[in-house]
This record gives sequence, structure tokens and C-alpha cells, in this order.
Amino acid sequence: MNRFFTSIMLMFTLLLASGCTANTESSPERLEADILLPGEISLNQENVLKVQVTQGKEKVEDAEDIQFEIWKSNNKEDSELIDAQHESGGTYRVKKAFKEEGIYYVQTHVSARGLHVMPKKQLIVGNVSEEELDSLNKESQDQEQGHGHHH
Repeated sequence: MNRFFTSIMLMFTLLLASGCTANTESSPERLEADILLPGEISLNQENVLKVQVTQGKEKVEDAEDIQFEIWKSNNKEDSELIDAQHESGGTYRVKKAFKEEGIYYVQTHVSARGLHVMPKKQLIVGNVSEEELDSLNKESQDQEQGHGHHH
């Protein structure tokens, strides 16, 4: 009889424990990273690039790792990784001097609270040719059609 009672208590405890963890392990709110670029990028001068990191309505002040990956269009293999510095209000920043005009990509690698996001934005440095702009527009359309709402 004692074994039966112990078995019942053990099953009850496991059932209770599994019920509790099911409620607390609901998926966390999404991590959002919004890349903030200056209105104009100056050539051969330090430009400040920022990312605003939030989770729900909360500004993330405790990100484990944030890096900016920057590369010139059609040249991702020569990308540069820069560690971001925490500013305040969930904002992290880097300084970057662009030495060549052209179309660039900025992708942030944000690791915070067990989550990882990698948003990407295009930016134009200096003057670009009509040919480069056409290529940029075509590439944007291809990405929208090819990827849809993939996260």
C-alpha cells in the first residue's frame, strides 16, 4: 500500500510540475532590432550607425553581443565586422568611415536574452551611377519576391 501511495504522489508531483512549466515556457516576445542610419553618409569621415534593440515594449539594455557587418554591394566576402558600443535606451552604435562611394549593406548581428536577429539595410555613400541604382532597385525587387515575409 505504501508503494502505491508513493507512486501516486510521484505521478501527481510530475503532473503538477509539467503543468507549471508549460505555462512559464511560452515563447518569449520577439527581439526587434531597428537599424538607424544618418540621413546622409559622408565620404572619408566618421559616420555613426546605430541599432535600437527592443523586446516587446522594453528597451534591451543587456544585449550579450552586437556587431555591425558592413560590405560594399556585390562584395560580401570582404565584409567588415565592428563591435557595437552600448549607448543608452536600448541603442548601440559604431563609427565607420567609408572610403569609396557606392551602395553598401549594413547588417546587425544582435544576440540578447537567448535570441538572435540579423536585420539588414542598404545605404548609399556619395554619388552612385544610374547603373548602380538600377542594380539596387532590381536587387530589392528580387529580394521582396524571393523572400516574402521570411524572418
